[in-house]
Amino acid sequence: MSRVTETKKKLKRSLMLQIAIFFLIAIIVTQTISFFLLKKVSDRGVQIEVEVLTEKTTELVENILYGYKGYRWIIKYWLNHIDELELEYDWSVKTDVKEAEYYRRHPDTWLNRLSEEKLEALPPEDQKLVAEIAFNRILLKMNSIDAAFEASFLYLVAVDSDYKHKTYLVSASNGKNKRGTERGQAYTLGVRTETTPDQEKLFRNIKNVNNRSVTTLNYMDLYNYFDTVDDYDLVIGMSFAKSEMKEQVQSDTVRYITAFTMMQILLSVLCLFLLYLNAIRPLKSVKRNVSEYGDTKDSYKVRKQLSEIVSRNEIGDLADSFSDMVTEIDEYLDRIKDITAEKERIGAELDVAAQIQADMLPSVFPPFPDVKEIDVYATMDPAKEVGGDFYDFFMVDDDHVALVVADVSGKGVPASLFMAISKSLIKSRTLLGGGPSDILHDVNNQLCEGNEAALFVTVWLAIIDIHTGEGIASNAGHEHPVLKKAGCKYELIEYKHSMAVGMIEDVRFEEHPFKVEPGDRIFSYSDGVPEATNVSEELYGTDRMLAALNREPDAGLEQTLKNLKADMDEFVGTATQFDDITMLVFDYYA
Repeated sequence: MSRVTETKKKLKRSLMLQIAIFFLIAIIVTQTISFFLLKKVSDRGVQIEVEVLTEKTTELVENILYGYKGYRWIIKYWLNHIDELELEYDWSVKTDVKEAEYYRRHPDTWLNRLSEEKLEALPPEDQKLVAEIAFNRILLKMNSIDAAFEASFLYLVAVDSDYKHKTYLVSASNGKNKRGTERGQAYTLGVRTETTPDQEKLFRNIKNVNNRSVTTLNYMDLYNYFDTVDDYDLVIGMSFAKSEMKEQVQSDTVRYITAFTMMQILLSVLCLFLLYLNAIRPLKSVKRNVSEYGDTKDSYKVRKQLSEIVSRNEIGDLADSFSDMVTEIDEYLDRIKDITAEKERIGAELDVAAQIQADMLPSVFPPFPDVKEIDVYATMDPAKEVGGDFYDFFMVDDDHVALVVADVSGKGVPASLFMAISKSLIKSRTLLGGGPSDILHDVNNQLCEGNEAALFVTVWLAIIDIHTGEGIASNAGHEHPVLKKAGCKYELIEYKHSMAVGMIEDVRFEEHPFKVEPGDRIFSYSDGVPEATNVSEELYGTDRMLAALNREPDAGLEQTLKNLKADMDEFVGTATQFDDITMLVFDYYA
């Protein structure tokens, strides 16, 4: 083999040559990527300049409008009398005459200092005069601003309450665009257009969002909320031609990419040299050992090979650290196996606990097929595997039925245990007889004993005579019940609550006598219903609850709860349920 051929083979196997080729490719790729990135930076820089310019322009327009003390009245007049106003645009000959006429009639009043009350007191012909003068003066000032800042368009619009349409009030003309009602012109008063989907989305949240820009085919529009008049949101907008912005972006990009290219070449050469001296060889050794450990999990062999790497920099520290990490990984994998097994055991136990809790609640409906005077239906949806809410209903004797809806403080396993105890105590004590006040008094004292976790339970307990409809209820810190009289709508029944059960011993609970008539319905629930929250942190509330119930007030028991739950789910959307949801509905037929 000739010496030339051997040299060529060595060059092909040269790591330095391979790295040099890699760096060359990297420089080319990086330059291509950098071009687009720097273009975006330039684009964003230009956009920021435009946004700052828009903020300054908006302040100037706001100051013009604020210059009229009764600007709200003036804008409302424009909106309500669009077809009646006799306006001139972009000049003031007729307006000067109108202004002279106004001051002839009212020599002692400054037009721009008139309050809404004083404007409202003017004769109709003077009101019209003021609105026309103010429009012209505001428009001319906005024309000057538009020309000074070189925007394509500057305007004040009134956005409808449904955000699907906008009415142009004052549209400035910088002298370069025509005045009219066609697209691409400076609009006259009253031109009404549909909003684009992006504009509609922006206008709905314009009071809260930071990015108030919308990009269309030819323009970038920026909007700023000004005020609300009647049902209209007043918005100040500016439009900038994208073609002009593009020229500035391209100029900035060329300047940036030239400087960046020179810097990258110098840094690449330096990095190539340092990389060869200090990183390539030890890194390859570390990489080989990492791959070997991933394939074989032979930690002893890998640690031995890593200890042979001698490098007086971070690569040497990396080899030592990885050697230690290999040992920790072995130990960690052993712990993961134990943790996984324990987690599976806990999960299985929670599933059993959830099933036990579900079995504790009455689930056979109708519950009293032989008792024709009443019917009951109830549901409980826990926020976690197990919950703290519960409901109950049972015949105390042949003549009385007991209804219970309760909510234990806290969540999860502790609340579920306290729930089981509370439910058992309430039912067993109720069956011994007595009114709701006595029942809750005794249960309260029992729950207070040894309650180191300081848990408590809110309870609504009612006992009803199924033959007469007479009942007595006690409300221990629970939600107000809802009553629907026969043929009427659902209404919230509010009265003073007593303290929750399990907080302080020897509490006396208030009793509230009531009577239900044939066809009446009682609805009781836990706080998981009104406090259901959507992604906007809004509460469902009792008003929405009553509205949902009253959409189909005569629905059956089960359908009533399904309707309400469906309405709640639609309101909550994708938000996570954070509280148990319990609902009970009772019909009286006797």
